[in-house]
Amino acid sequence: MLFSILTAALVCALGSSLGSSDIGQYLLLSVAAVLCLLAHKLWFSPQFKGFFKPEIPFREIGILCLPFLVQLLLSWLLNVIDYGWFFKASRLSIAMALSAGFGEETMFRGLAIPIGMRYIKGKNKILTAALFTSVIFGLSHLGNIKVGANVGMAVVQAAATIGTGLLYAAICLRTGSILITIVMHSLYDWMCFVTNPVMQEGSMAGLGVSFTIIVSLFIDLSMGIAGYCMIRPAVREKIEEVWQMKWHDYAVEAEADSAHQGKR
Repeated sequence: MLFSILTAALVCALGSSLGSSDIGQYLLLSVAAVLCLLAHKLWFSPQFKGFFKPEIPFREIGILCLPFLVQLLLSWLLNVIDYGWFFKASRLSIAMALSAGFGEETMFRGLAIPIGMRYIKGKNKILTAALFTSVIFGLSHLGNIKVGANVGMAVVQAAATIGTGLLYAAICLRTGSILITIVMHSLYDWMCFVTNPVMQEGSMAGLGVSFTIIVSLFIDLSMGIAGYCMIRPAVREKIEEVWQMKWHDYAVEAEADSAHQGKR
């Protein structure tokens, strides 16, 4: 799982480096992420069914997305409190949002979660896959210190993204689709970019820890709790069924592993 995250990060960084402008770099990063998904699909073909098609009904997907909609609304209201009715959309904001959605979801969930669901052994593999990808996702945001964010703000953002990452991981695990979290991630980041004047260029450097930031942290950590509830032990059998559909040989391997543990 860690190797898949590092590989996707490297490919996305190389793709971004080919751009001659900011918009070009962000769009090429998104293209590189899609290429990573395609390469993964081809590598594991024909066993792996693919990343995008959900394996549960649309109504159930809508229910799972409700915490995200609450997070989106409350985060927008916090920006209104801080900056008023500011709104400035641009091509750059769209490109940045797409790169966050495609790039980060591919790096931290798109490749790693399917691999984890196939190869991690034991009854806690669902929780392990969710926590591992979420913690790595959060820790990666400590890199904002290098672009000017103060240490306190970077730590707060890392903690917040662990919470949000757990929600995204849970939705990916429950649906079997990375497309849903790509849309959610892109939409959330786009809202931040166009309603927060400090983040017009996507940088956290101008932000400091404030009351509304602490409230935002509480909201994001609450999303982590919601994510855990989505993968609680009572629903893990349903999650196993989803991934039996995603991996054609998953059920056979799971039965063999179960039989082996029984002999032991």
